[in-house]
Amino acid sequence: MKPAKNRTIEQQIKRLLVTILPVMCAVIVVLMVMLVTVNRRYTSVLQSANTAADFNKEFKTMLDSGMYNHVILPRSGASVEQLPMDVLTDAEAVLRRLETTTGLRDNRWRVQSMLDMCENLRSYMLEIALEESYDLRMELLERNIRGETGLTKLIETYMHDFIDDEVREMARLQGRLTAQVLAVILTVGAGIVLLTMGMVWYSVRVTRRITGPIGALSRKVQRFGEGHFDTAPVETHITELQTLDSGFDEMARRVDALMAKQIEDQRSLHRAELELLQAQINPHFLYNTLDSIAILAESDRGEDVVDMVTSLSTFFRNSLNKGEDIISLAAERTQVTSYLQIQQIRYSDILRYRIDIPEELLDCRVPKLILQPLVENALYHGIKNRRGMGTITVTGESDGGDLLLRVADNGAGMDAEQVKGLQAGIYEDRHTGLGLVNVHKRIRLYCGEPYGLFFESEVGKGSVVTIRLPQTRPAKEEETVHEA
Repeated sequence: MKPAKNRTIEQQIKRLLVTILPVMCAVIVVLMVMLVTVNRRYTSVLQSANTAADFNKEFKTMLDSGMYNHVILPRSGASVEQLPMDVLTDAEAVLRRLETTTGLRDNRWRVQSMLDMCENLRSYMLEIALEESYDLRMELLERNIRGETGLTKLIETYMHDFIDDEVREMARLQGRLTAQVLAVILTVGAGIVLLTMGMVWYSVRVTRRITGPIGALSRKVQRFGEGHFDTAPVETHITELQTLDSGFDEMARRVDALMAKQIEDQRSLHRAELELLQAQINPHFLYNTLDSIAILAESDRGEDVVDMVTSLSTFFRNSLNKGEDIISLAAERTQVTSYLQIQQIRYSDILRYRIDIPEELLDCRVPKLILQPLVENALYHGIKNRRGMGTITVTGESDGGDLLLRVADNGAGMDAEQVKGLQAGIYEDRHTGLGLVNVHKRIRLYCGEPYGLFFESEVGKGSVVTIRLPQTRPAKEEETVHEA
């Protein structure tokens, strides 16, 4: 079997056009002749009917009411200018258009008669405007303009007769045209059926050569969008589609390589940011803790020394956590508990704390080191700036598919302007406290746009920082490995 020859889309379309164009031209000529004939017959009648439709259907009402208002008003030197001549002028304009468009002799006579009536109306209106007597003006209005024998009634009657004649003429032409159109349709219909059968056969043949590979390429693009980069080449004899397919395959290979590189770069960035956060844990915390241990040792408070050293060891062990970026909420709770135990020994006269996280949430996965910076911020900017004993409370709860962690204190608090500035600084990445910015950025990196830190505070009553996270849990396989 002879292999199919590769052709461009342009060549395929040219072959299709050369095949069907002559027949199509013949059909088009026949249809155009039919349309021109129909158009000529309808033009004059439709033009007259459309122009008549422009005639104001409320001509009598508007002119009668306008003249009545003019009659009952007191006379003045400007009475003539107050006449509703614009209604009459618009009606005359429509009538003159009808005179040029109607093809019926009776209707031309009616239009001329209505124009004469409009001229008489103008005379009667001027007569009324110049008459001083109210009674005489009213009599002239009723007799010559708006009464049963008035000109407005007569013009309205003539216009109705005009439209009726035009409609009847259109109906008559419709009957004649229907017969002519039916004959043309029957003649052309047979040719169209034969032409259509030939066009369908050839079009299907040609379009399959084009649309088949395009469909395969579309499915290939869809798989690419779903993340599948290992797609097979599309079989086609269309030159452009072969070029497009090979270019797409090359692009897919490059995108795959770039995505792998981006994922690795992102992981490196996450690790670098976490290492930065760990390196930036306030060194004064370590120095002060060691100083406190020394003071406790000199004071023969051995139990406090043991507790503080144990808590310090637990704190830094959990901070490292084998290099993992995502840990369980239980591990994060242990880490922040160690930090608070150390600080409570140091600030036993001003600090109390409470951690209340439900057990069913402890297996949730969270970014590492998100609670300790918030607790540290609450201690140094809230509790230490108030008088007397203060309390830091860490709580957790489920909110639909999200996890809410809150760090609350009853310290000095902030006013609304300070809260607004703090929130804006977090979202705009301004320097509002290195730990807070870092926590918020890491939550956004791991969890996406809707998640992060949110602040509430009131002067003299304390502050609440809320962490919103997606409620994710480890896979069953991972749980099994940990249990083993």
